[in-house]
Amino acid sequence: MKYAFFALVSCMILTGSAHAEGGALASIRTIAETSEYAATASHAEVVRTVDAIAAAAPGRTRRASMGTSVEGRDLPLLILSDPPVATPAEAHALAQRDGRLVCFLFGNIHAGEVDGKEALPMLARDLLISDPGNLLQKLVIIIAPIYNADGNDRFGAIDINRPGQNGPSAGAGQRHNAMDLDLNRDYIKLEAPETRAMVKLFNEWDPAIVVDCHTTNGSYHRYPLTFAGPKVVAGDPNLIDFTRDMLFPAITDAMKRDHATDIFIYGDFEGLRTDNPRGHTKWETFPAHARYSTGYVGLRGRVSILSEAYSYATFEERVWATYHFCAEILEYAADHRDAIRSAVRAADDWGRGTAPGSDVIALRTEPTAGATKVTVKGWAEEQRNGRTIATQQPVDYECDLMNFFRATHTVTRPAAYAVPAELANVIENLRLHGVQLTTLDHAVTADAETYTIDSAKAATRLFQGHAIITAEATPARGAVQLPVGTVIVSTDQPLGMLAAYMLEPECEDGLVAWNFLDDHLKPGATYPIRRIMRTLP
Repeated sequence: MKYAFFALVSCMILTGSAHAEGGALASIRTIAETSEYAATASHAEVVRTVDAIAAAAPGRTRRASMGTSVEGRDLPLLILSDPPVATPAEAHALAQRDGRLVCFLFGNIHAGEVDGKEALPMLARDLLISDPGNLLQKLVIIIAPIYNADGNDRFGAIDINRPGQNGPSAGAGQRHNAMDLDLNRDYIKLEAPETRAMVKLFNEWDPAIVVDCHTTNGSYHRYPLTFAGPKVVAGDPNLIDFTRDMLFPAITDAMKRDHATDIFIYGDFEGLRTDNPRGHTKWETFPAHARYSTGYVGLRGRVSILSEAYSYATFEERVWATYHFCAEILEYAADHRDAIRSAVRAADDWGRGTAPGSDVIALRTEPTAGATKVTVKGWAEEQRNGRTIATQQPVDYECDLMNFFRATHTVTRPAAYAVPAELANVIENLRLHGVQLTTLDHAVTADAETYTIDSAKAATRLFQGHAIITAEATPARGAVQLPVGTVIVSTDQPLGMLAAYMLEPECEDGLVAWNFLDDHLKPGATYPIRRIMRTLP
């Protein structure tokens, strides 16, 4: 695959065999490269690299900002396109004119997982040096290499900030941001300014593909990189199928063919991370919740891709695996623009409730095994000093692939939801997500379902500062009076399914779960958000 030669092209340009712009770009090196993969960049060093790339190729790049972190650090963006674009309006115009797709790739959401932070600027640089696939004439590529900027600069030793990770030996940042939040658990509640900035980018730029670059912890296996796609069951099942059955097999084949690299579905062998030893009969993945970037983007109706470089591979191996994986995704996107556009348009129909099956909202889910077992390439393991470690003996394990999810609780989709004006926190959250809202300027009598709370159980341990709520509620239908100022959330909009998922009280990962409505959850209480069963006049 042609992008395997980027590094070679860079070296050639360094010897003076190409024009001045290429030479300027080829002189730019990340901290990983200049340290021979012993160190990773500080926030200031990433900014300098991004600025240098933008300055070296002004005809095809624009330097922008996604926003600022808790502590005021810039969240830099590098936008690649030929011709260049600086605004969402310009990108949308290119999409209308010649079918461009917007692709957004970001790294460092967990700031000890630094592979994407180093790989993405390298990929941007090399695309600008040599683009034999003309990707920059087919895509608008937005790169955000350092999302968790504050966590990144809380440098510590690897054995403290990333126990078990194989480098960089000079250390890395911490997992959480400056609010001590895991940014990859924040996509429903939107507590962090970083998450709000990213969701604002989603609303404005509307990327068709979003790639979130991580590094694994957990099981020992023989894959330099694993991956996952959308999985929230409330989302469009056809988008889930397209990503799993079309995109990922093509990327997997390309990685094997062009880079001699085996990649596989992200997961772990069964058991908790504290279990010694784990079992080896199931390959399990993370829950189908929208709190995760991959789940959230899929529920918004866009292709979401999780990249997980293998923690026990060397830092250099992880960076290059991430680099090649992201390059292959971009080439696939460029070559399959029509299919991807069709998939996301269909997902918009699912979101607004006009697609078959979208009249049902999946609120709770559980994993289930695929129809056939899969072979997972692992290692023989043994116990040493109370810990499980991998030996050098390869073993292939036949496993149930627990990468599928089914609904365990559903409700029918209403025409709209009515949110009382006093629920300002709920209304503001919906606005931040980009959900379309209208406000009643006159009182209305509506045909509605009203929930009565049966129970609301809070988790005994805090998670991300929250006691997650599991609520049970019973609906009753009848006429209700909606006063002036009531906010109406129609489900006939592309984010209609996302809004329903967040507002239903029994949802496993909605606003009730995240404590937005705790004052209204006593047994016997009326849930204040009504389900409007017919379109209001």
